[in-house]
Amino acid sequence: MPATKGQTDSTLKINMTPYLLQVSFTSHVVSMGGFIGVEAHTLNVADEAKIEITLLDGAGANVGTMKGKVHSNVYRGLFHVEKANSTGHMLAVAELSDYGLKLAGPACKVYPPIKIENLKWMDEEGSKELETVVRGQKVTLTADVTLGPMDETIAMTIKASPDSAGAKSSGNASHGHSHEPQPVTFKYPGKIVSKKIKESFVADWEIHSRKGKLDYTINLYGVTSKPSKKVKYLAASFAFSE
Repeated sequence: MPATKGQTDSTLKINMTPYLLQVSFTSHVVSMGGFIGVEAHTLNVADEAKIEITLLDGAGANVGTMKGKVHSNVYRGLFHVEKANSTGHMLAVAELSDYGLKLAGPACKVYPPIKIENLKWMDEEGSKELETVVRGQKVTLTADVTLGPMDETIAMTIKASPDSAGAKSSGNASHGHSHEPQPVTFKYPGKIVSKKIKESFVADWEIHSRKGKLDYTINLYGVTSKPSKKVKYLAASFAFSE
C-alpha cells in the first residue's frame, strides 16, 4: 500500500482508483423467453453510479440493454431474453461511462424456447388429479415437456398460502397492528425423464392456518411454468389456542 503524508489540522485528499472487476450471468444457460440474472462488481465506485449493460449475441449483434445503478460496489439485474438469437450464445458488456470503464464477461448459452404443460397435483400413484391435499398425504406432481430437453434437472418451488379467514393473526387490531399470514415457499430439485416430470412428496408443509391453498412452479432455463389452478390444503385439524 502506498504511503500517504499530510499535515496536522489540514485536509488530505486521496484519489482512489475505480475498477470494474467482473461482469457475469447468474446461470450458464437460459432459454428464449426466459429470465437470467446479470451482475457487475466494482471497486471504489460511488453508490448510485450509473451503469449500462449491453447484451450481445455470439455474432456481436445487440439483443438488449439494461440500465441501473451501483450500490455497495455491486449491480444486479434481471434480463428477459426476448430477441431471436440463432448463435446459441450471449455475453454481457458493462460500462461505467462516468468512470471511463468498460468490461465484457463470459458468455452463457441460449437455448430454443421451451414449454412445460399439463402441470397437475396427483395422488400417490399418479392416477387421479387432486382438488384437495391433506397434510401428511403423499402426492405426486406431474407435467409434460412439450418443447425442451428429453432429460434435465429442474428447480421446483411449492408455495403454501394460508387462508386468512382461518388463520390466527398476530398483533393488536385495536391499535392497527394486525398482520396477515404470509405464504411459505419450499424449494426442491427435480428431474425431466423422457420429457416427463413426476416427483413425489409428503405434504408436510406447515402454515399458520388450519387450511389454505397449494401452488407449485417449475423453473427450467429461466422459464417458469405453473398449473392452471391451485389445490385446497387442509393443513391441520386442530384449533389454535387463545
